[in-house]
Amino acid sequence: MATTETVLHHLVDKRFVGVTPDGMRVLIDGEASHKIGMSPMQLVLNALAGCTAYDVVEMLRKRKLTIRDYRVEVTGERFEGTPSPFTKIHAKHVFDVPGLDQHTADRFVELAATKYCSVANSLRAEQTFEALLEASEELPGGAASGPLREPVEDATADA
Repeated sequence: MATTETVLHHLVDKRFVGVTPDGMRVLIDGEASHKIGMSPMQLVLNALAGCTAYDVVEMLRKRKLTIRDYRVEVTGERFEGTPSPFTKIHAKHVFDVPGLDQHTADRFVELAATKYCSVANSLRAEQTFEALLEASEELPGGAASGPLREPVEDATADA
């Protein structure tokens, strides 16, 4: 089974940076003002759009169609409460691709969104959680011992 990894680092307040093993970075910002990055939920919408668009572009390439312009406009409706998951997501794929007919465009978008997109399928994934405490125990004279690790049993959330 293939795995994908990333590490999320806290910067300050509700600002974080995600870093992949190959050094790719994304800024995640939950601040109410002076935002400098996308919110986690905006990233979810962009990940979904990017995943389906990747598959659509592959299908267009296999048909040897030239893309002059292509964008995906995504709107997500969220539950008002806590948590606030998306209850409905609408993606409008807008094409400027000579030779692409409506039937084929509809088919490519449907296949990408329902069959091929790993992000769409991941939104229904089983999730597991773990908490690990790392803290240095201060010794007399200001020296610190190694990290204290208290493993917490895995808990599975309903998907």
